[in-house]
Amino acid sequence: MAEHRELPGWPKKRLVREVRSHLSSYGIRPKGERWRLAWQWAHDIAISYYHTTWPRPAEIASLYILLLLCDMADNWTLGLPYRASEKMPEVVATLITDSDWHERLDPANRQRKRKAKKAV
Repeated sequence: MAEHRELPGWPKKRLVREVRSHLSSYGIRPKGERWRLAWQWAHDIAISYYHTTWPRPAEIASLYILLLLCDMADNWTLGLPYRASEKMPEVVATLITDSDWHERLDPANRQRKRKAKKAV
């Protein structure tokens, strides 16, 4: 079993390859401090379980993208053009309003949904 020993938690090479593949499908080539921080975060999640269980590749890729967005926000490079909200195509507006991304980030909301499913 081969591990990536330069990343926190020594993840399996297959897992690292799958995360890189997922990111490359969006044109992202991970590297640097944010890449290591994403793996540290994923490792902390993995060891929080009784049996070490790594997050799925898409979840680790999401952690990396979130860290990139935070980095862009800190450097004042994350922004939209002034008229972006005025000139937004209807399809984009529908995608944004129909998306439940803000609900997915809230752990309390996930617990409420689980309880509601169990009650049914």
